[in-house]
Amino acid sequence: MPPVLTPAQLAAQAFEQLRLPLPVPRHSPNVRLPDGRDATIVGENTWIWTDHSVWTPAARRVQVGPVWAEVTATPIGLSFTSGTGGSLSCSGPGTPYDRSAGLHAASPDCGFVYTRSSYGQPQDEATATWAIRWSVRWVGSDGAGEVGGDFPAMLSQASATFAVAEVQALRMNADIAQISGSGRE
Repeated sequence: MPPVLTPAQLAAQAFEQLRLPLPVPRHSPNVRLPDGRDATIVGENTWIWTDHSVWTPAARRVQVGPVWAEVTATPIGLSFTSGTGGSLSCSGPGTPYDRSAGLHAASPDCGFVYTRSSYGQPQDEATATWAIRWSVRWVGSDGAGEVGGDFPAMLSQASATFAVAEVQALRMNADIAQISGSGRE
C-alpha cells in the first residue's frame, strides 16, 4: 500500500509545479531614435507598467485520492530597476500611459525619472528589469478537514533594453521673433 500523502506534502508539490506569468515590460515615453533603437528621455516622467493581462492570480492544484492541496500566488507589487542606478516599487501593475494625461504628466502610481543617459553602457543602452512580487498561500484537505498556510513570496521578472537619451530643445519666445524681424533669419 503506498504511503498516504498529507495536504502539506501535496502543497509542496504544487508549489514546485506552479508557473508564474512574466511581466510584460512597458514604459512611456518610448521613442524611436534615428538608428532604430527604442529610447526614453532623461529628465522626463517615465511611466512604468506591465501588461495587465499578467496581473492575475496563478494557481496549481494537486490531488491524490481524497487528499488535495491548491497553491495560489497573488500579485502584490511591481518593482522596477532602471538599468542606470535607480529603482522603484509600486503597489500595483502601473498605469498604461494615455495621451489624455498630458505630454509631460507624471504617472499616477508607477513613475520614474531618469537622471542620466545610458551613454557609456554596453551598446549605450540600459537594461531595465520589471519584477512582479507574489504572495503565495495554500489550502488543502485530507478528507476530514481543511488546512492551509503560506509559502515564501515569489518573483517573476523580465527585462527590456533601450537607450536613455538626452534631448535638447530650442524654444523661441514670440516677442524675440518679432523684434528680430520675421523670425526666419
